[in-house]
Amino acid sequence: MNRRGTDRLPSPTRLQMFLCLAVTAVGIGCATRVPRTEPSPNIGHSYVDLQPGWRVRTVTPILKSGKYKPELKEMATPRGAAELSAGDDFVGYETSYYAVVPGEESGVTIAFVSAARTINGKTSRQSQPLVRLFDFSGSQYVRIVFLMRVSQADHNQAILAAATPDDLDRLTQRVEADPAINCTPHVQSYCTWVPEGMDVRPEKRDPAHRNGWVPAT
Repeated sequence: MNRRGTDRLPSPTRLQMFLCLAVTAVGIGCATRVPRTEPSPNIGHSYVDLQPGWRVRTVTPILKSGKYKPELKEMATPRGAAELSAGDDFVGYETSYYAVVPGEESGVTIAFVSAARTINGKTSRQSQPLVRLFDFSGSQYVRIVFLMRVSQADHNQAILAAATPDDLDRLTQRVEADPAINCTPHVQSYCTWVPEGMDVRPEKRDPAHRNGWVPAT
């Protein structure tokens, strides 16, 4: 397990560098109510709990194939070097934002704020995200789990939600023990996989810049 699961990056490629620049360039702000004293996040070796006042940023590659993880191929450059490219399959990306606000009595509520798709160099706002990840209602304790293993459920991130911290811990233990079987929705809990190729990053306010955001972990 890797504590900083969202920081795992493969060796740089032209596509990956483009996505990184795109994430930085598309600065879609969202208004959230920031508590006076920000609670300390519960950060384990393999997960992070979302806190009020944070936001979640997702970046979704848009491919002609309909997948979210491009199949990179090695191509020769005019100078004779080799580089990886997604070829014609990669057409653009979507950046979406979610606000993490306090729940009515406990936990948090995840609210969709905005989404924008950039295709062929043109950016357009969207009323809904391409992939709905936080598809649960009401206040929950919400956790992003990072997996560093190969299994039948070959994913890197999962989103978990439960009504109480104890329920969330038990769900996390089940998912980490057997990801292929135990990441399924239940009556009192929620678990969904982040599709491979998507990037989900919790962010918090930058203390040095009022309108800026920094990685939460």
